Formats: sequence, structure tokens, C-alpha cells
Amino acid sequence: MVRRGVADHRARPTVRPQRLALGVLARAPIAGTAKPRLSPPLSPEAAAELSSALLGDALNMLAILPMAYRAVLSVSDEESAVLQKLVPGRWQHVVSAGTMQLEKRLGHGLEHLFTTGAEAAAIVTTDAPFMPIDEVFEGLLWLAAKRKRALLGPTGAGGLYLIGTTHHEPALFDGVDWTSPGVLERATKRAAELGLETLLLKPTYEIDTPADLDRFARDLASGTGGPGMAVPACAAFLARAGLRPVNR
Repeated sequence: MVRRGVADHRARPTVRPQRLALGVLARAPIAGTAKPRLSPPLSPEAAAELSSALLGDALNMLAILPMAYRAVLSVSDEESAVLQKLVPGRWQHVVSAGTMQLEKRLGHGLEHLFTTGAEAAAIVTTDAPFMPIDEVFEGLLWLAAKRKRALLGPTGAGGLYLIGTTHHEPALFDGVDWTSPGVLERATKRAAELGLETLLLKPTYEIDTPADLDRFARDLASGTGGPGMAVPACAAFLARAGLRPVNR
């Protein structure tokens, strides 16, 4: 069964936020490897600066959620060392998956999160600056209220900005291409095959392409994408870079 929107949790007082775990997929903001699809129009150095701004804003926004455990999930020990110097204090843990393959990073990340004794765990991207934070938290409460559940945060392009489960589900990632278009449909289908009740959060978008960056600039300028105060580092980057929306 697939649900859309977040349910009311007031009838489930046994759900404790202190038993929730959250991981953030992150790449070190290194020129030449960070956000390569944005270069051009950005220089490699500017793309890395934007990557750093997205990381900082995401970690600061997510830090307000009352999680029992938080971790930044990197691809290698080398990138972990870079990220460790950048993450805010509430994110004490930087964990390397030792691989660039997304499905393996997700599987390794959830496995790690559940070693903390969490009742529910989710992994989010840093690339969705307007993710609905309140709904993410409510979704995690829904997730923890019952076993055999999955939580998915869709992007408009058919991708995902969040995935969560109530226990480690390796089969959710086996044989599923998590990098090509249509991953939301494939993930929903796989969750159904595993007997997982699935909730879809409010969709948003990620900043992966020049068109996404232009949309982000437009949304910040107009205030339609989300409160600008929630992404101060990104807003400051756009101002410094002199980026203005092309299509108003």
C-alpha cells in the first residue's frame, strides 16, 4: 500500500523521537569532483562552493530534528576527513561507505544507522534545499509507529531526496538502479514486493543541473520555493556569484 501525505500521530504516544536515526549522503566539496554537472556554467571552484553551501544549510536545517543519532555518510575515508572539518557540532559522526555506488552507499548507511538501536532510520540528500523538514519529521514518526514500513521523499524528476525504513532492508537495494530516472517507481515497486507499507512525502527538487540552479535562483528571488532564511549559505553564494534567474 502506498500513502501520500503524513498521517496524524497523536494517537500513537509510544513513538519516541529519541529512537530515530538520520543519515545524510554527502560528498566533500572539492573542486573538480563536487557538482560536476553544474560546471559549466559554474567554474569547478564555484561548484564546490555551492556544494559546501548546500551541505551546510542541509545539516543546520536537519539538526533541529530530535534524533537519537545523526551521521554524515561519505564515499571514502579521504572525503570523510574533509567533511569532518566542515560538519556542525551535532553531527559528530562521519561514516564512510567505501564506495561510489549509490545503492551500496544507501544500504551501508541504513545498516549503520540501525546498529544504534533505532526504531526507524532515514537517509536524505544535501541537494534538496527546500525539502519539507516538518513533514520529514512527521514521516519519521509515522515510520516508527509500525514495523514493515518505508518512507520515500520524491523529486519532480522521478528521483528521491529521502528513503527510510523500520529495519535494515538489503533487498530494497539489490538489483535496483538508483541513479537513473524512474527510481521512485522502482523503489515503490520493490517496497511493495517486500510487503512494506509506503508513505510518500511532499515532492521537491534537487539541484543537479543548470536548469535546477536557475529554478533555485528564481525560487529564492520570489520566495515561492521556501523561506530564504532556511538556506542562508546558498543565498549568500548566489549573491556572491552574481547569479540571477535566466527565466523569470
